[in-house]
Amino acid sequence: METAKRIREENEQVHTSRKKKWILLGILVILFISVILSIAVIEVKKSKSKPLVLINPTEKNFTKTKTLSGRVVQSHAETIYLNATKGSIQEIFVKEGETVTKGQKLFSYEGSTVAAELGQAEVNKKLAETSDTQMKEQITSLEQDIREAESTNTTETTNTTETTNTTETTNTTDTTNTTDTTNTTDAVDNANIATKAITILSLKAELNKANAELRAAELKVEKYTLQAEKLKAELETLTVISNTAGVISNLNQNVGQGFRAKDNQQLAIMQIASNDPFQVEGKLTEAEKAKIASGQSSIVTSKVQANMKWKGKISEVSDYPTYKTTANKDKDTQQETIPYYSFKASLDSQKGLYPGFYTTVEVVVQSKQLLAVPETSIMGLGKSTYVYVQKKGKIQKQKVETGQKRGKWVAILKGLKEEDKLEENPSWIVRLGTSLFD
Repeated sequence: METAKRIREENEQVHTSRKKKWILLGILVILFISVILSIAVIEVKKSKSKPLVLINPTEKNFTKTKTLSGRVVQSHAETIYLNATKGSIQEIFVKEGETVTKGQKLFSYEGSTVAAELGQAEVNKKLAETSDTQMKEQITSLEQDIREAESTNTTETTNTTETTNTTETTNTTDTTNTTDTTNTTDAVDNANIATKAITILSLKAELNKANAELRAAELKVEKYTLQAEKLKAELETLTVISNTAGVISNLNQNVGQGFRAKDNQQLAIMQIASNDPFQVEGKLTEAEKAKIASGQSSIVTSKVQANMKWKGKISEVSDYPTYKTTANKDKDTQQETIPYYSFKASLDSQKGLYPGFYTTVEVVVQSKQLLAVPETSIMGLGKSTYVYVQKKGKIQKQKVETGQKRGKWVAILKGLKEEDKLEENPSWIVRLGTSLFD
């Protein structure tokens, strides 16, 4: 009896509880409907009071981008190698991390033998130049002596002839005396002429010899000049200079004074990282390479400098792949090799970036001009999107296909033309068919 009573009481409690839940649910539904109706009424009032603002679709540039990973690197690095044929290191003029200019001395090889040979060549050149000068002075003197000798001989011959003619004219009565005098004079003149001729021949012989010696001296001057220039050039090559401005890096600590590389050994002594603007380099998959090309614009970001962006463009895309073998735990399965293509991107600015930073590169792979409308003009969700347009003086619903979004603008792929007019910011409740001339 008591058990039946208890069961009856429990059933009544359950029924009461369910009744309360249904009452509460009904109240909530009524409240929800009231809110919706209130909003609808408000929107209707707004739609009646708010003037319609009609706009035309406008063309906007929409881009598609591809995200790549990269790393900041120096744009160029020159590696300096030792030359075993030039001997041992004499002195290193730079230090790790030092900034150098183009043409600055980096290090030198020992060149004592070349320096000694150059000194001897310069001495020989000086001696040859002295001999050349002496020969020229001697030739000048000999040429002067020859001119004087030839001038004296001509004068004496003329004087003798005049004396003979005068004697013959004046002393025509004394034939015997005149003849004796003439014979004596002729003998003396002939002796003088012969002596002068011998002297002139001797001077000319000396002149010819001096000219020959001058040519030999000039050849020696030329020989030792060329030899000295060659040794100077060789001595200059013993001092290695920088071909670019940059920062010294990877200075080989095992190379110092007296060190000499072995024959046929390619040993780097240092690198010079160029001061040119940094670049971003990375790798592309086959699919990425098909979309990435030189000249495409890019935006570079870095987690290290989260609030900064760097503009640039793709400067280089390799056509020759490097291959990476994928790890495969199954020994019986052949490992797969994946091709990768390197790329480089230049930067308009490098402020805040440093070599080694990992970056994200957003590359513009496509850029198009498309019709666009403000986002506020688009109604609906997903594939069921529409706008309110003016047709024959009345507001009508027009289905559209949307594309990319750019800020407040949405690209329209289908459904609108440039000459169409649509409502800029429609209300939730629009009175379709409303005449714009009411």
